[in-house]
Amino acid sequence: MELSGLYGRKAWSYSMSLRGWDFRTNYDSPQRIDPALQGRIALFRIIVIVVFGLLLYRIYWVQTELGEEFQRSAEDNQFARLRPDPPRGVIFDRHGQPLAVNLPSFNVTITGAFLPDEENERQALYERLSLLTGVPVTNTVAQQALVDAADPELQDIYSDLALLYNASITSTLDESGVIPRLPDSVAGIVETYSFAPYIPAVITSNVSSEIAYRVEQESVFLPGVRVIPQPIRHYPSGEYTSHIIGFMGPIPDETWLDRGYERDDRVGLFGLEVSQESILAGQKGERQIEVDWTGREVRQIGVEVPPIAGHNLHLTLDLDLQLKAYESAQYWLDRRELTPDSSTGIPPEAKSAAVVAMNPQTGEILAMVNIPTFDNNRFATEIPVDYYLRLARDDYEPLFNRAIGGQYPPGSVYKIITAAAALQEGVVSPARFLQAPGTIVIPNRYAPNDPGRAQEFVCWISLVGGEHGLVNMRRALAESCDIYFYKVTGGFDQDGEFVEGVGVDRLSAYSNAFGMGIYQNIELPLEAPGNIPTRQQKQLRYGEPWSTGDDYNMSIGQGFVTSTPMQVAQMAAVIANGGFLYQPQIVHHVTDENGEIVTPFEPRVLSAVPVDREYIEIIHDGLRAVTQEGGTAAGVNGWLDEYGITTAGKTGTSEFCDNIAIKRRWCFEGQRLLPTHAWYVGYAPYEDPEIVVAAFMYHGGEGSEWAAPIVRDVMMAYFQVGPYAPVEDSGDDTGLGITVGGP
Repeated sequence: MELSGLYGRKAWSYSMSLRGWDFRTNYDSPQRIDPALQGRIALFRIIVIVVFGLLLYRIYWVQTELGEEFQRSAEDNQFARLRPDPPRGVIFDRHGQPLAVNLPSFNVTITGAFLPDEENERQALYERLSLLTGVPVTNTVAQQALVDAADPELQDIYSDLALLYNASITSTLDESGVIPRLPDSVAGIVETYSFAPYIPAVITSNVSSEIAYRVEQESVFLPGVRVIPQPIRHYPSGEYTSHIIGFMGPIPDETWLDRGYERDDRVGLFGLEVSQESILAGQKGERQIEVDWTGREVRQIGVEVPPIAGHNLHLTLDLDLQLKAYESAQYWLDRRELTPDSSTGIPPEAKSAAVVAMNPQTGEILAMVNIPTFDNNRFATEIPVDYYLRLARDDYEPLFNRAIGGQYPPGSVYKIITAAAALQEGVVSPARFLQAPGTIVIPNRYAPNDPGRAQEFVCWISLVGGEHGLVNMRRALAESCDIYFYKVTGGFDQDGEFVEGVGVDRLSAYSNAFGMGIYQNIELPLEAPGNIPTRQQKQLRYGEPWSTGDDYNMSIGQGFVTSTPMQVAQMAAVIANGGFLYQPQIVHHVTDENGEIVTPFEPRVLSAVPVDREYIEIIHDGLRAVTQEGGTAAGVNGWLDEYGITTAGKTGTSEFCDNIAIKRRWCFEGQRLLPTHAWYVGYAPYEDPEIVVAAFMYHGGEGSEWAAPIVRDVMMAYFQVGPYAPVEDSGDDTGLGITVGGP
């Protein structure tokens, strides 16, 4: 080894040799560092200091400015605010029979925020949940297979529709009902609720208690999966009262969220369920809980605010009478379709009817029947697309409450109003007789000497080659004489006989007083006002002036006049009660969960008709004559006399030509005889009326032949006589504790 070195500013060195290796290191005196390198190092140091400073400032800012927000988010992950649903109010008939109740049920739900992040774990959870509930994991492939198997021509048609509506052929074929739509899948439901990860999405509803218990047991291993009790709405009377009670469904739009509802809530969508939603729904409660990482409740925080139950509705409806009215209407519809028309020899198509029974002294609705109808229990947990589409596509609109919304020409039942106006205005006295031949001819006012421009008006009796002869008001009502009512409404001045005529202006005012052409404000939705024409209405709509012929048509409930079955019942009720128009009501009173009355029943008078009592008595007597010998309804309502029940009423047979008639070629331009609706309205007992019944049969023909028997049956059921008389062993052929008698 050799060492050598110099001290001071001179370099030193050493060399070492070991086994052939020579290590030699030379250290020269220190050299100066490059100034440029020193600058870069300094800049780097500054950058590091600035970055760390910014990070420290960011930590400080987050702590001071966003600390509370992050604290709230952390608490939101740890705590959950629940809003328990209140029990929905129950609906009863006037005797306490349940019409809408809540049944215990369980929903299996999944909350997206608590699902595993790993795709494999999430898929395994979906598969296990599918095995437990029967809901498929996904159905995209299966749904597409149904589309592929569909008719090629239909695929072409719906492919064009899909392009037009910017949709897929799968959804277009599904919505059209051409192929069945498979149920929602677990993955699809989670995807649908991805915008609201903390809202439990319902995977399946109304599961059995066994399935609910099993899912709840395994939910500790299925993060986000919970079983939530959710009562379902059940309607014991089903299709018999579905137009009145209605049904429930999901909230229709986002505006309901502003009213305190949540996205998975079910609300009323039809009938009383929607019109009385605020009364039936109650108020949600509130409770705060602590949850674990799977979303399971650990403990409750603070004091719970319990929900407030909805109020109960007690209706004026008599369920027993409702069922019997329905069965009678369906029976006579079936009979009508088996009876050939006298004019064509072909049985007609008669598939629609409505019946309204009410108390004329209070306005209480006792029965309200609609045919065709639907089963509202089918909507208990969801709105089935195929069933709903089938109802929506039916020409006779099973979802339509025609008893309050159907606007039809009333025909001769409207003569009640014509009679009241003519008597009160002094156009005729009750005892005055007018000539009533089978036909009358009215000259054209602008060409009085041109017979070709004159117009002929006929009476129904002329179709059988007869005439009424001399008639007064009582006989005109009893025999439903068209000529008499033509003259007292539009006027007449021929052959030494002069009648001024009420005219459209005065007749319209009386019609409104009797409830025609105005809303009645019944508690049900989608009520129609009907139509009572005016001079201005015709001028604006058709650009033509009002004519004497329009007066004539209006006098017998034809032309531009339309009304609903409920309005026809109200019109007769005004005569039955002595001149008062009551607001129709179907909710009698409201009670709370303890049975205490919250809102009592109060009859409400809408108007007192401006007709003297003596004239009302004349009409009252004329309507009694309708059901006696010589009257148009004597053959049917005479049956009630043998039970000591005196009745009064009015028949109606109204011509029509609507979309259904045009589609089926029941009417066409230039046709002399149009198809007809059948009407009858009656009340009993004649001396002190307790019930008014109006029956309407679409395309029913003669009112005396097809609508009057329905009214007779309903009255017999109400008074419990004939085939509706009580028996010792009543049985139960409805499943509702009620026996339906035959007509």
